[in-house]
Parts: sequence; structure tokens; C-alpha cells
Amino acid sequence: MITAYLVGDQQVMEQLRTLPGAINSGLQRAITQLGIELQRDVQQDKLSGQVLRSRTGSLRSSIDLRVDQSGGAITASVFTDNRYAGVQEYGFAGTVSVRASLRRITEAFGRPIAEKTINVRAHDRRMDLPQRSFLRSALEDMRPAIRDGVEAALAEAVS
Repeated sequence: MITAYLVGDQQVMEQLRTLPGAINSGLQRAITQLGIELQRDVQQDKLSGQVLRSRTGSLRSSIDLRVDQSGGAITASVFTDNRYAGVQEYGFAGTVSVRASLRRITEAFGRPIAEKTINVRAHDRRMDLPQRSFLRSALEDMRPAIRDGVEAALAEAVS
């Protein structure tokens, strides 16, 4: 007859009970950090010359991060609510209506002239803008780092 005794079963059970909380907090920390890195990459690299040159900085400053934990999932979203971000990200081909306006000109037919204000009539303009992905391309560039970061957080929580 063989007899076996389990020693430390209470410690194992306690460790198994705390495992979900440790995994959750580790993943939350890792995903938040990865989201911050993605936001920084978009702002500092993609919108500072690599994909788009900055003129006013409004698109770059509109890039935001939201970390959400609901339904058993933790998500980090890097997004913008800037009205022309979608046109830059996905491109645009179509006709837009331009409102009547006043314009100051200092050059005519390639030659400098005294500053003059002119009326611009309302008109339709055909536009064909290529896509200049700054969000999707940054996410694709970070894909290996995201995978490694999540795997490391899980390994640390389990050990």
C-alpha cells in the first residue's frame, strides 16, 4: 500500500484564490502603460513628421487615451475627436462645398503684390487626399511590444 500526504495545500489554495486579482491588476497596469506608449508614439513620431507634418498642433494635442475595464475585459483606446482626423487616417475622394469668404493675398501669378483682400465665391471643389495612417500604423508598429508586454504581465502575475 502507498500512502501520500499533501503538505502546503492551504498555501496552494490561497495562491489560487488570489491569482485572478493579481492577473487583473497586472494586466491593468501593463495595458495602461502600453496605451500611454502608443499615445506618445502617435504624438511624437507619427504626427511630428513621420506621417504628417504639424502646422498648428491641434491634431497632435487631440490624441487621447481611455482605459476601460468592463465585462471581464481591459481595453486601452487611443483616439481623437478631431474633425479632420478621419480624412487623414483613411483618405478622402469626393466633392466638398467651399463657403464664400474673404481672403488676403500677397502674391498674384507668382509675383509679390501689395496685400489685398478679395472675395472668394462659394464653389464646389474636387478633392483626392491619400490616406496617411497615423493611428492604425502606430498600432501595427507596436503590435510585438503589446504582445510581449501582455505576456510579461501574465507571467509575472502567475509566478
